[in-house]
Amino acid sequence: MTQILTETEIQSHCSSSSVFIRGKSYFVNEAVEDLYYEPADKAYVAVVNGMDDYYVTLYTDKERKPELERAHCTCLAFQTYEGICKHIAAVALAVSYENSKKTSVEAPQQEMATVFEEESADELISSFQQVYERKKESYGERDWLDTEFILSITAPFQAKNGSVDLEMKIGPSRRYIVKDVTEFLEAMEKGLALRFSKLFTYHPSDYQFREEDLRVFEQLRKVSEVEKEMSTFYLRSYRTKEDKRRMTIPNPFLYDILSALKHCHVTVETDRHFYEPEKGVDAIRSPEKLPLRFNVAFAGENESRFRLEWENREDTIVLGNNYNALFHSGTFYFLTEAEKDTVLMLEKEFSARNRSSLTVSREKMMDLSSVVLPQLKTVGEVHIEPDVRRLIRAEPLRGKLYVDLVDDTATAKLEFHYGDVEIFPFGSVAGGEDIIVRDMDREMQLLSRIESVPFKYNGTELYLDDWDDVLEFLLVDVPDLSELMEVYMTSAAKKIIYTPTEDPRVQIEANEKLSLLDVTFQFEGIDSREIEQMLTALAENKKYYKLSSGAFINLQDERFDNMKAVLEQMPAPKDGYSQNEQVPLMKAFQLDEAGDEAIRRGRKFRELLERIYHPEEVDTRVPESLDGIMREYQKTGFRWLKTLAAYGFGGVLADDMGLGKTIQTIAYLQSEKEEGREGQALIVCPSSLIYNWEKEIHRFAPELKAAVISGPGPERKAAFDGAGDADVIITSYPLLRRDAEMYAETRFSVFILDEAQYVKNDWTQTARAVKSIRAGRAFALSGTPIENSLDELYSIFEVVLPGLFASKRAFKEMEEKSVARRVRPFVLRRVKEDVLKELPDKLENVQFTELTEDQKAVYLAQLQILRNEVKNVIQDGAFQQNRMKILAGLTRLRQICCHPSLFMDSYEGRSGKLDRLMEYLKEAVPSGKRVVIFSQFTSMLAMIREELERSGWDYYYLDGKTPSSDRVAMAEAYNDGGKPLFLVSLKAGGTGLNLTGGDTVILFDSWWNPAVEEQAADRVHRFGQKNVVQVLKLVTAGTIEEKIHQLQEQKRELMDKVIQTGETSITSLGKDDIQELLQV
Repeated sequence: MTQILTETEIQSHCSSSSVFIRGKSYFVNEAVEDLYYEPADKAYVAVVNGMDDYYVTLYTDKERKPELERAHCTCLAFQTYEGICKHIAAVALAVSYENSKKTSVEAPQQEMATVFEEESADELISSFQQVYERKKESYGERDWLDTEFILSITAPFQAKNGSVDLEMKIGPSRRYIVKDVTEFLEAMEKGLALRFSKLFTYHPSDYQFREEDLRVFEQLRKVSEVEKEMSTFYLRSYRTKEDKRRMTIPNPFLYDILSALKHCHVTVETDRHFYEPEKGVDAIRSPEKLPLRFNVAFAGENESRFRLEWENREDTIVLGNNYNALFHSGTFYFLTEAEKDTVLMLEKEFSARNRSSLTVSREKMMDLSSVVLPQLKTVGEVHIEPDVRRLIRAEPLRGKLYVDLVDDTATAKLEFHYGDVEIFPFGSVAGGEDIIVRDMDREMQLLSRIESVPFKYNGTELYLDDWDDVLEFLLVDVPDLSELMEVYMTSAAKKIIYTPTEDPRVQIEANEKLSLLDVTFQFEGIDSREIEQMLTALAENKKYYKLSSGAFINLQDERFDNMKAVLEQMPAPKDGYSQNEQVPLMKAFQLDEAGDEAIRRGRKFRELLERIYHPEEVDTRVPESLDGIMREYQKTGFRWLKTLAAYGFGGVLADDMGLGKTIQTIAYLQSEKEEGREGQALIVCPSSLIYNWEKEIHRFAPELKAAVISGPGPERKAAFDGAGDADVIITSYPLLRRDAEMYAETRFSVFILDEAQYVKNDWTQTARAVKSIRAGRAFALSGTPIENSLDELYSIFEVVLPGLFASKRAFKEMEEKSVARRVRPFVLRRVKEDVLKELPDKLENVQFTELTEDQKAVYLAQLQILRNEVKNVIQDGAFQQNRMKILAGLTRLRQICCHPSLFMDSYEGRSGKLDRLMEYLKEAVPSGKRVVIFSQFTSMLAMIREELERSGWDYYYLDGKTPSSDRVAMAEAYNDGGKPLFLVSLKAGGTGLNLTGGDTVILFDSWWNPAVEEQAADRVHRFGQKNVVQVLKLVTAGTIEEKIHQLQEQKRELMDKVIQTGETSITSLGKDDIQELLQV
């Protein structure tokens, strides 16, 4: 039997009562995570979320009772102090709580938590009671205490870093030293008395501090807290009396503490001076100029030696590596990292000689003027004596590079020129007696660029003897170096480089009759044969091309980028490239984006781009019978379809739900008939929409003869054979899959895929059947062409525009932005907010419901089972093999959130969500609301149905078994003001239905794919809706439903990036997603 530790046992092992209180706080606030028992180690293992994640191991005896003497934690406190730390205490309490749930039958599961909560409440009340006690004390007369703060600044010495320490003296008249700063701060915080001497004891009821002193104490408490948590950094394990009376101020706290001390009584002690300012100390952050002063003069009578003096070094203390500050004449100056580095270097050199000046020879004076003085000017004032200044010259730098080519070896000579002074960076200085101030930043820039070339050095010159390196240098580096310095080349070197007077160009024109693009490559001064060879070199990503003259062209030059970009969009010809190429017309948009002004676009090519990108400006007549019915954005969609068709393209009409994709398509079909286009159109849609399409065609285009192919096999065959004179044939995806052979012999004029996401998986039989259809062009209709991944978009485009992507592998390797650019001309998507300004608002709300007690017990039990299963499969590396089993477990949790009876036949309790639904309907139905209720679980709809009948409310009911003809009849009756309630299965009625007779949508449960929920809501909020639509999503708080809701919000970016707007789904949950959902 598992043994349980009592609170008393746990507290007895803690190093102090405060450790136990903190541990209990961690436990009550659920900071203990991933707690489980490891049989192999006979130990409980957990993670405690504190300042960091700390890992705790509680070893147990034979009866699985934790032995706290053998506990271990990864925190510093456990390694430093005796007794268990707060993290071990928290885990011990958590283990006792978990074990108490297993061993106690009668006690409710929350009993332990309730006990801890009550104890925490007692502590809270006690803490606030002390506030009132302190207030009571303040009502009497209390004496003021005077506080003196003593700052001790220790300069760094050799290997020892500097420090800033603080001591305090406190008293009513005479001040007494604070012997233990940490003890004093704790007494202040808790309102305790503290004895200083026989003559003075601090009592909060007798004495009070000034406000400015209290602000300093508050800052010091922060340092004290850090000392406790990070003791090994700021405290030694053994502290002397001297240590206790001093508090070292770490760099991160120094500025705030100095700022708090500004209006206090402060003295400052250094090893050189003693400061007692009238009030506080100054701390300056980001000063305009540091107070350091330097002087340059001759060191003696002659001019052969110079002296650099740090004039006010005695008044300056550099605090060392630990601090970004220096102390000067009573003021702290805070430094940038660059200033700190400079000051530290200075201090190191001057302190090593223990003096304030350095002597420099005439030979080194140029280096001092060029290298050191510019750095000193960034941290202080530099004064140069007049007689020295006359010897120093400042001239602009001119870099010169001399290049030669002899026997396939390139040589280079670099020179720096300052007036008449020549400096050879790989040699000596020539000319002039004056001291030149060299531009070291610029010199370093030029040297860095030269050193990036793989030169060799023979003691006199730089050279390259590898031919590839020579070409790279002459063709790539030399043009780049010419931007930085003067480059002089011999004729032998110049002869290697071919520099055209005009940039290479590409000309593109559309050939509509052949559905091709004519692409012509032009390069001044080179004949067509060499251009063709050069194109092959470009396509093969060669660096250079050698002309018949012996000169080389640098193909890496950015002037060839446009040509390369165009070649990348073209299939490689078997017989090599020619100066005049032809590519499929659909490549027009890729080629347009591939280049800039270097591409010459022909008139027809520009017209093609304009018509596709701006269909609203295309002059195509809308069929007269539809002209007065269609809205302007619908006419634009119609013109877009017509334009694509005119060029032989297909596309995806991806308008938002309810914007009339159907009527735009019917207008296109009617227009084709009026223009005398031959051939039949084939429409494939979900089974539930077959008769809806027939009805809409009859309504909007009665001249079009539509034939529905449905029913048993023989009936479908007879209907198809008899549909020879039909303009439009309508069938469903499941039936097309069965009848693929029947359609194989027919070539359709146009192929329409409604709700095209049905073919999102290109490996399914349905997708293969769809791809087998032969048609002049194809269009997909879908409000959500991407639900889960980009692969679905690839599958759709394989039908509507084959060849847009070279292969699925190539598609997968493309970035999302590249895919977006590729499909953009062939996708038209508008959202309600943009085109239906007059459409009533859709008000979306999430309403959180609670589990009932019975429901909660079932949920928690199932959650723990699933958590253990997931943890085990992840530890065993078997996540993928068990993925479907885990998803089934997640579905069970979602069912329990709806009603445990979906999962447990024996459950007799209530459901919090169902109760909330009925409460809402009791208000909504009598007030005239017309409500559509969606659920993915038909068994849940059956329970709601029973509740509605018990309440005496009429309703319509639709699920996957409802015949298609009945669906249309019920929808029409509902829209005509029939029964007030409509129960709809999410999968069966989430698409294709028009329920504008409703004004309220209730999403009873969360579907994995938020786009499906959006579609369901748009059955009501769509074209024809006259009322504001309220969408209410019921989410059970604190459960997987709330986690799913959060995860959905995090994963809405994919469709927005690639199409225009929309959402992604989480049906393909990964390991990280499931761990997040279950907090494993």
